[in-house]
Amino acid sequence: MTSRPPTSWPRVLAAPGLVRIRRALLVVTSGGVLLVQGCDRPAPAVPGDSARAGVNGAPPVSATEPTEGSGWDEAAGAYLVLPTVDGGMMAGSLLRPEAIDATVGDTTGVATMIGDGRLDLFARTGLVHTARLSVESAAAVEAGCTAWPVARLAVDAGVTMAPWTAAFAAGRVTAMPLDSIEGLPARDSAALAANLTRLASRLPDDTSATFRGLPFVVLRAWRSRDGADAFVVAVLARRVNQEDNPVEERVVLVVDTPSREVTSWRVGWHERASGNEEELVVAEPLLAFRVSGANDVRLLFGRDDGVALGAAVLARRDGAWRVLWESAIAGCS
Repeated sequence: MTSRPPTSWPRVLAAPGLVRIRRALLVVTSGGVLLVQGCDRPAPAVPGDSARAGVNGAPPVSATEPTEGSGWDEAAGAYLVLPTVDGGMMAGSLLRPEAIDATVGDTTGVATMIGDGRLDLFARTGLVHTARLSVESAAAVEAGCTAWPVARLAVDAGVTMAPWTAAFAAGRVTAMPLDSIEGLPARDSAALAANLTRLASRLPDDTSATFRGLPFVVLRAWRSRDGADAFVVAVLARRVNQEDNPVEERVVLVVDTPSREVTSWRVGWHERASGNEEELVVAEPLLAFRVSGANDVRLLFGRDDGVALGAAVLARRDGAWRVLWESAIAGCS
């Protein structure tokens, strides 16, 4: 059995030259926020980590829940489909934006909701397929667990499916292509990685004595192509390689990069988590997009360890990134 993660995602308040993190619980030890761990093999605590972090030693800023609605933009459609671990490319999970933890598996009215079932499938690089969607109830789950409805996909005969990271009702969103650091020339890739590690090392909530001073390594990074609106989203890590107790800290960054001049780059959002390196789960960037009729940039993140699945959307408005919407969590309590 696996513990499900809480539904809180880091939220950003903008201030000149300063990133402040709002969290209902900011717990960066192995038992807290952002970590999914197996009940039969608890992850060890990381000594010296702070359970709650403020900025530059200030008290933490408490988060407040949205007072009206879920925060989901209805223009993006009535649902979202995510591929699931070991689900293959022809199936996924149907996330209903307004669902709460207790109703994630509800399929009431789903036929009306999906309409003609036309679905746009996206990778980080952009639109990859159009498919037809059908939905069925999830298979029986054990007591104390929940699961999103199963999304089945169908494509025309002869079409070869490519990997995809997220899907929306057809025509609802436009992808903003993201280029992987792996596709850059070696010199550019090295320079980008160096700048990202420098920014990560300067984040104000580094309260862990365990990892302080250790170098970051860029695990994955993608950059957008949009001039003054450009940004980079990346996952970095630093590790303590103890043979009997390997622990790791991961940081997910969204960095605004309005020009080639690195001094203009600013971290607009980040989350930090630490624990046993084999069990650590952090937000994974799935898609950058714009909703039809809107100009603001959005980033879709997901967390999926094969048991628990949830998602969130960040939006950049007036120069600041913030969590616009976060889903309920399907998994085991």
